[in-house]
Amino acid sequence: MYTGLIGFILLFVIALIGWGISEAKYKAINFTRSEADLDEQAELDEAAKRNGYQEMNIRDVKKTLCIKGYKAI
Repeated sequence: MYTGLIGFILLFVIALIGWGISEAKYKAINFTRSEADLDEQAELDEAAKRNGYQEMNIRDVKKTLCIKGYKAI
């Protein structure tokens, strides 16, 4: 009679337990980037600037986006 309700409550409890575990892991694990990662990121940024890469905001993306749908084919 109440199987749907019991299932929903059980799903909610499992989701809360999973959320609690993920929050605990987030607070327990301290992530820091190594010097090799930072150096590699700097090299990638320099290479992107040499090749003319420019980060776009949402307005620039909308200008260059092709959204013609079926007509684009």
